[in-house]
Amino acid sequence: MKKHVGSSLRRGLCHLLAVVVLLPLAATAPSAARAGDLTAAEQCDREAGSEFDLERNRAFPPVATQDIRIGVALSACREAYNQNGGARTQFQLARVLDRAGQKLQSARILAEAAENGHALAMASYADLLAERGIAGQSSGDFLTARRFAQATTDGLQ
Repeated sequence: MKKHVGSSLRRGLCHLLAVVVLLPLAATAPSAARAGDLTAAEQCDREAGSEFDLERNRAFPPVATQDIRIGVALSACREAYNQNGGARTQFQLARVLDRAGQKLQSARILAEAAENGHALAMASYADLLAERGIAGQSSGDFLTARRFAQATTDGLQ
């Protein structure tokens, strides 16, 4: 009887150990598979969604600027942009380009996002124009900056 209880106890402990080891692996497998199922736009959302962007994809946690993984985010956001990504994708690509030090490309894409109605892009582009002293050099630039700033204010009320 002692042998039977001892062998049953060992089997039970082996099963428990197997569950403890395999359960965490099983829990991570679907998320790894899901990461491969994401579209380019979703990957861009996951890698570059701003915490200040009211239009960001809430399925993914926000990413602080300093936490953007430039290589992964740049690849995903460029692909999404090339697939005719919308204003949110444009804004996120501009964030990644800025973080990567590609300021001119970032400003060009940010302007596109602002023109396409992305609220945070409008505010950011107006700030960029003001910082560069561009707003006010010509009436068109001043009116553009003012329009973006007003649209942002209207959108937040």
